[in-house]
Amino acid sequence: MTTTDSPRPPQQKRSRAAMERILSAAQELVAERGAAALTIADVAVRAEVAVGTIYSRFAGKDALLAAVQERWLDQLLARHQANRTAVAETSADFQDVAARCVSGLISTFRDHADLIREFALRNAAQPGQDNAALRKLHDVFTQLCDVILAHPGRPDEIDRPRVALAVRAAQSILEWRVTTPLAVAPDNDWDTLSRDLPGLVMRHLSDHVS
Repeated sequence: MTTTDSPRPPQQKRSRAAMERILSAAQELVAERGAAALTIADVAVRAEVAVGTIYSRFAGKDALLAAVQERWLDQLLARHQANRTAVAETSADFQDVAARCVSGLISTFRDHADLIREFALRNAAQPGQDNAALRKLHDVFTQLCDVILAHPGRPDEIDRPRVALAVRAAQSILEWRVTTPLAVAPDNDWDTLSRDLPGLVMRHLSDHVS
């Protein structure tokens, strides 16, 4: 999203409320129907605003979708931030905490599969584009790695490159799951991933640790 595409920040309380309704409506519709089927008119109906109100804040559909993606990632970052301390304090055992982090990542992808699918496909269609949403996605990844690395029981051999590779591999598998129809690849359903993926990550982290 370029600077000229950025939505005009609302100044008044009523304008901020309208902006929130617009973004919430667009996010719901993307999850329900996909980004390709999204129309400004449908968003206006769901948000109970005039079409012109949306166009006064966004240059068009692409700018609206970019704002929706950034908003959802902000929500995800806030949830991860709130859970960091709780996850780290759930157990003194490093392996248990690392596995819980992976399980949390699986839950995020499972609960928001439709939305993540649309954003993943959208980002894949814009390779190499530097935008705020991709930077925030990297922040989510970094936060997850930081929780694992900060645990006092972490063996020294499990350093940032090893943790980053393990988490990135789990993220890639989950992205593959949400972008691949289950009928095409039925061997890794959500229940299987929930059961096996944390163990797979832990085996990688613990490999060669004395």
